[in-house]
Amino acid sequence: MKNIPALLMVLVGVFVFAASAGARSPEHHANTGRFVNPYVAPSSGGVFSFLRRRVFGADHWASYDSERDGVVPTAEPRLVAVGEQSNNARVTWIGQSTVLIQHEGVNVITDPIFSALASPFGFVGPARKSAPGMTLEALPPIDIVVISHDHYDHLDAPTIRRLGNRPRYFVPLGLKAWMVAAGIAEHRVVELDWWESRSVASRGAEVSITATPSQHVSGRTLTDRNRRLWSAWAIGWDDFSVWFGGDTGYNDVQFKAIGDRFEGFDLGIIPIGGYGPRTYMGDFHVDPAQAVQIHQDIGARRSMAVHWGTFHLTAEPLLEPPRALRAAVQSAGLPTDSVTAFAVGESRSYLPR
Repeated sequence: MKNIPALLMVLVGVFVFAASAGARSPEHHANTGRFVNPYVAPSSGGVFSFLRRRVFGADHWASYDSERDGVVPTAEPRLVAVGEQSNNARVTWIGQSTVLIQHEGVNVITDPIFSALASPFGFVGPARKSAPGMTLEALPPIDIVVISHDHYDHLDAPTIRRLGNRPRYFVPLGLKAWMVAAGIAEHRVVELDWWESRSVASRGAEVSITATPSQHVSGRTLTDRNRRLWSAWAIGWDDFSVWFGGDTGYNDVQFKAIGDRFEGFDLGIIPIGGYGPRTYMGDFHVDPAQAVQIHQDIGARRSMAVHWGTFHLTAEPLLEPPRALRAAVQSAGLPTDSVTAFAVGESRSYLPR
């Protein structure tokens, strides 16, 4: 009888071990503590091999001559002023993947980068080929920031420090510690795994933020590859919904699942640049035709094209993506305004449902 408590403890331990052994981690969580893409075959380096060749090779960064190749189009922003009431959602492309979304008095910004370089250094690295559509000082008060992943052209430390602790930040798993180290208060950062959601009450409006799958990689140094997750984001008001793709490759599973779960979006924000050459970039950056396919998979009513015309990091000509996008939209038999590229700084309004 004296051994019964000990026996019960052993049985409980066996039950707990069996239950934990039978539990499956999400398919994008590797048992090494890193993250993986469920629909990409393991490779020897892919995009990182290509970037190493460009950094240390003779050609260095891809060349671009505005006199020879043309100028990235620009426009004057038309923002919703502080205190102004608008029945429409106003969306402004600032450059790269930085988009300002204004609706019901709430200001959301995606992957904000206002620095001249996408680099860990302030003096060398890939330089902007087009200035931001507005200065950081001209931004309205930002309520929500979403970050897709930790690459330097999407997560810019100087910009984050200047935005400070006023916004609420939504980041993928593993990125909260970086934000706190950059000076953002821990309680201002919400870290989410794919399909996790939070709601934010801001200026009388309720905004739902959901991390959704994407297909990419992460890393800011030579030793932290894929230790932080990458994510796209679904951002929803009661009458207007946005899907922000961040930076992603294509597969025919995840984006259809996003469209099914959310029953479509009023606006997709989809990357179209950074795709050349396909040998290295195919798994992790969509080309314009794949961007159009994502637009269809997620069930977007309209989509805007981003991630082009700002930093020239890959082999395709800087101004090729919007030209290829127009051809892809036509080839898909879609209306010409279904997926379009903005000018840098351009603002457009979207009628809520």
